[in-house]
Amino acid sequence: MGRGGAKLGKPLKGRNPVVQSEKKEAGSAMPSNVNFDQIKGVWDRQAGRLKEIISREEANARVNQRLVTTLMRTQMRKEKLADLKDEVSIIAQEHQREMDRKDTVVQTMLGRLTEVEDQFLVLQRSHTQKLGVLNMMHKTKIRQLEAEFERDLKILKNEFNEERIYVETSHERMKKELKAIITAVESKNTQNIENKRTTHEFMREEIKNKSDEQINELRINLENKIDDLEKQFDDAHDAYMSKTKDNNKEFKKLQERDREFTQDNKRMKRKINKLQRDLRNKKNDIEMNRKECTGRNKILKEQRDMIAQHCRDLKKRMAKFREMEKKRLIELTVKSRKALKKNEGNVSQAERILKLMEAARKMETEREKVLPFYDSTLVDAKERELASKQGEEFFADMKSAGLKNVAKSKDMVEWNALENFHKKYNKVLLDKLAIEQEKLRLQSENQELRGVLQKVLAHAEATFLRVQDLISRVHSIKYLDGIAVTADAVDGPNSLLIINGRTDRPMAKVKRVGKPVSVEATQIVAGYAKQAGRRSRA
Repeated sequence: MGRGGAKLGKPLKGRNPVVQSEKKEAGSAMPSNVNFDQIKGVWDRQAGRLKEIISREEANARVNQRLVTTLMRTQMRKEKLADLKDEVSIIAQEHQREMDRKDTVVQTMLGRLTEVEDQFLVLQRSHTQKLGVLNMMHKTKIRQLEAEFERDLKILKNEFNEERIYVETSHERMKKELKAIITAVESKNTQNIENKRTTHEFMREEIKNKSDEQINELRINLENKIDDLEKQFDDAHDAYMSKTKDNNKEFKKLQERDREFTQDNKRMKRKINKLQRDLRNKKNDIEMNRKECTGRNKILKEQRDMIAQHCRDLKKRMAKFREMEKKRLIELTVKSRKALKKNEGNVSQAERILKLMEAARKMETEREKVLPFYDSTLVDAKERELASKQGEEFFADMKSAGLKNVAKSKDMVEWNALENFHKKYNKVLLDKLAIEQEKLRLQSENQELRGVLQKVLAHAEATFLRVQDLISRVHSIKYLDGIAVTADAVDGPNSLLIINGRTDRPMAKVKRVGKPVSVEATQIVAGYAKQAGRRSRA
């Protein structure tokens, strides 16, 4: 076995021949000569050998354990790998089935996607047409609103210009009146000032002269009185001094009081004179103010009457304007109510149309879903030229009448919508008439087949009777020769020979028209109605 291999077939523990021989030697030697040191050495050697053996066995056990674990791991890995391969194969099969299912779903979804793309293109085309119509309608509405706005703006400008002219004229008139009043007041004030100045100068001179005269008189009187008083004073002083000297102090006090009294008297005189002058000035100012205020009050009264008249006129105009606006508001509310009712009716009608469209949409075929309207074709080139000429004449008349290209495009859009409606209606009527004709044809064919069936049954009954007669005649014959059919009867045209459900009768050939012809269902219905009326009259 190589490196690290398990040591199999090794001797058991305690079976070492060397140890056994030593034991034998020791056992044989013990009874003869007991030497404990030798015995101890032998046992020590045996113990060392046993330890070496135990360590070697432990190492071998560890190696064997590692080998067993590695072998177990490899085996378990193989088992786990096999299990994982089985699971992976199962998952791969499921994944393949899922991929196949997804591929089928993708194919179906691609088919639906192509159908949806076709429907989307149709819807996008119709949506762009509707957007164009809405854009055109929006532009026309904006132009109408702009025209209304311009008209209202022009009316407001005219009213504003009239009001401005009226205000400017009234302002100029009032300015002229105020200027005239100011000039008159200024001239009157200058005259009053001149008059007052002259009267003031005259009165000042008079007062000055009077005051000078009074001052002179008072001076003379005072000088005389002063002289008399001085004499009296001297006499009294002498008498007083002669009589008594005790009242000297009282005299001085009285003298001082007299001096103060004279000063107070002079001051009071000056104050009285000043108050008299102020009183006269105030009276003059009051008179001037009274005259000035009477004139000003008169002017203000005239202005007040003028402003009151202007306010009354404004109130009348405002009341008239309110009445007009009230009438316009009433008309607007009535029209808006009518418009709302009409809009509600249109909305209900549109909802009904949409519901009918949804109900009819369920009954449409795939071709009708993709191409809901067939191409309109004229039967003859002359009719096409005539229609184009009529359209040009119609739009020329509209243009000459003052309509714009917007109205033309709007009429064209409405005409196209009406034409599409007539196409749809025409198709429905044609389908209905085709179904009725097919029903009538099938009924007539059913009647014919019933008649043929009755004839065949009668013929079969007669044939059966003949066959019974023949059978009764050839009852004695054991066998019959085969009935032969000639080659001419098989190869040639024979209406009685039917092979695989097909007859050999020559059928009438139908000529195909190169281009389909559009027929108006209304004309067919009108023709049927005329025929029914003729039959009823007949």
